[in-house]
Amino acid sequence: MFIGTHTLLPVVTALCIDGARLASGRGEGFPAWSIATIGFFGALPDLCTPHLSLEARYSSWSHTLAFTIALLPMAALVSTLFPKGNRLRVALACWLGGVLHLACDALSGGIAWLQPWSDSILGTYYIHPNYWPVSDAVFVLMTWFLLMLRRHLRQRAVEFRTTPA
Repeated sequence: MFIGTHTLLPVVTALCIDGARLASGRGEGFPAWSIATIGFFGALPDLCTPHLSLEARYSSWSHTLAFTIALLPMAALVSTLFPKGNRLRVALACWLGGVLHLACDALSGGIAWLQPWSDSILGTYYIHPNYWPVSDAVFVLMTWFLLMLRRHLRQRAVEFRTTPA
């Protein structure tokens, strides 16, 4: 899939969680800039080893189980930049961004997930490349909609707290 889906799939997931928290009156789940950081982690496998062909993806070290494992402490380290009460949630969401990237690639051509130990491919073309631009467009629209909804829910929460009893 294209970089838009890889970046925005974890962003949409985080915005859904945030929206549910705000709608239930529990406040935001993700602090400022964490949504962008989660999106960055979603794009990270392609940023580490860019590829234009499926064969290049199969030889990419950033599309493996080992990279996924190494991503967890990196996500934990980055989460220390955020407020204490949200660090675990941010770290897990960032790590999940990388995992979702690999899941998308597994569904759109496959990944050599056990490389260098094995050449076995996990996945195939369940999602044809003709649908990749559509996927990017859908995730751009979903992100826009969820950001507008988040703004509305935040404003509603502020109005609710400031309304006299």
